[in-house]
Amino acid sequence: MTLNIRARIFFSALLLTVFATSAWPQTLPAPAPAAEAPAEAPAAPTAAPKAPAEAPAAPTAAPKAPAAKPEPDPFGRENPHGMVTGLMNALAAADYERAVQYFEISSVQGVRQWFILAGPQLAKRFQKVLDRAGNVVTPAELSSDPNGSVKDGLKQDVERFGQIKMTDREVPLLAKRVTRDGKALWLVSDSTLNEIPALSRALKVDSTGGPWLDLLPEGPTVDGAPVSHWLALLVLAGLSFALAWGLIALRAPIARLLRRGGEETKLSRFIEKSAGPLRLLIMLLLFGLAVQAVGISVIARYRAVFIVQIVGWFAFAWLLWRVADAAGEVILGRMSRLGQLTAYSAISFLNRAFKALLAILFVVALLRAFGVNVTAGLAALGVGGLAIALGAQKLFENLIGSLTLLADRPVRIGDFCRFGDTLGTIEEIGIRSTRIRTLDRTVLTVPNGEFATLHIENYSQRDRYWFHPVLNLRYETSTDQMRYVLQELRAMLDKHPKVDSTSARVRLIGLAAYSLDVEIFAYVTAWDYAGFLELQEELLLACMEIVEKSGTGFAFPSQTLYLGRDGGLNAARTREAEEAIRSRREEKP
Repeated sequence: MTLNIRARIFFSALLLTVFATSAWPQTLPAPAPAAEAPAEAPAAPTAAPKAPAEAPAAPTAAPKAPAAKPEPDPFGRENPHGMVTGLMNALAAADYERAVQYFEISSVQGVRQWFILAGPQLAKRFQKVLDRAGNVVTPAELSSDPNGSVKDGLKQDVERFGQIKMTDREVPLLAKRVTRDGKALWLVSDSTLNEIPALSRALKVDSTGGPWLDLLPEGPTVDGAPVSHWLALLVLAGLSFALAWGLIALRAPIARLLRRGGEETKLSRFIEKSAGPLRLLIMLLLFGLAVQAVGISVIARYRAVFIVQIVGWFAFAWLLWRVADAAGEVILGRMSRLGQLTAYSAISFLNRAFKALLAILFVVALLRAFGVNVTAGLAALGVGGLAIALGAQKLFENLIGSLTLLADRPVRIGDFCRFGDTLGTIEEIGIRSTRIRTLDRTVLTVPNGEFATLHIENYSQRDRYWFHPVLNLRYETSTDQMRYVLQELRAMLDKHPKVDSTSARVRLIGLAAYSLDVEIFAYVTAWDYAGFLELQEELLLACMEIVEKSGTGFAFPSQTLYLGRDGGLNAARTREAEEAIRSRREEKP
């Protein structure tokens, strides 16, 4: 046997042991005896004191004290779950005095009219009937509601917790809600107990079909069942595991048939990954059938079936987990091939949400199986709902932000975008946060509540790229040279296959401080940003060639300083101006 097989067998045995330990309900303590009444009551006073002549005004009535909360039943009979658990614990401990406390009546008339079956003898006979032909519902299927289950088709105060299967008929095990000492209690109904003498006699008469375990020595009793029955359970578990292992081993040739050309496919990977939960489910199914067939005592069956149910829920949840992984892988692969990457984030989110819901349902079922009233717990959440809402404000904010991102889809996985002052590629959109790979190759995690409120510029969803350089030509460029440059640039853009000719334009837009500015405006088609950079490089080199062929060049920021000799003032013109002014003064009177 390989190490892997041994490890799996050890894990399964350990899992069964852990659930067995946790599934064993603790024995309820016996109720404390009621306090005895005092032997002698205090003597009454011989004479009442004289009333005064004028009685004082009667004081106002004191407010009524709040009603005291009823004490819980010491036997745990407030609901069907507690009643059956307590009854089985009493039978397992052979405490038949306590077991009678779970009966509606303490005595029944025997098959012969003169015989009365009462008290512990009735409880012992009840257990023997269950050992031979009875099945008791496990705590996982019982209601923890004091009102019982309302969906079982029975009366409101009646609950079915098992059956006794005879060769000719089936007798249901019924629990009835009755009121005793002001308390509503669930007890084994009188109609069920009245059937016990007749059922016991029928089983003794028809002893030919008894279980084969009766042929083996029972040995000492452990927890209400013979040691031979516990050993039989271990043997059946081992045989069921071996048979399930052999059945699952048949998957190997099926997986080989599903492989294409020897390569592993998604279906073959799913078959391989689901081997664990399927093996466990088959083992539990075979084990449950075997336990019912070999005649294990009711206490051992009750414990074993309860463990089988808990482990079966775990195996089923494990299988659904594997199915969710396989379905997500198939859907995401198909979308990737079709180029529908927009829904990638939505499928990933739904996959995680399904797994989270699966885990929550498993925990709720587990709590209900161990007697926790989940409905009452959920109702109690309404009281602390405000505190939970305040404490989990950020959690719900991020959850709503993730739903907004998935519904609005401003980004998708693989998109290159700018949010705030950061540039990066979206790697993952989770339930709480979004992961972004920045240009520095670091991973930035942004809460979805904050990410949904940012201004997001998505570069990956551009249909065309903007080519918009401004060429600065020298001032020495002549008008004919400028016309040549403009015409050649327009022709170059018009002939290029990746330039949108309808949007392309080339214009002289200004006489700047040190250059003549020529603007190029065009939209170009590229697959991604790297392709655009390559195309932009090609176009800029073509612009440089055109400028070079025209005989001019590119300007750079500069200042031109002109130097010359100063000829001074013009003396002749100065004398003429002065003489003109004097003559005007002389002409005035």
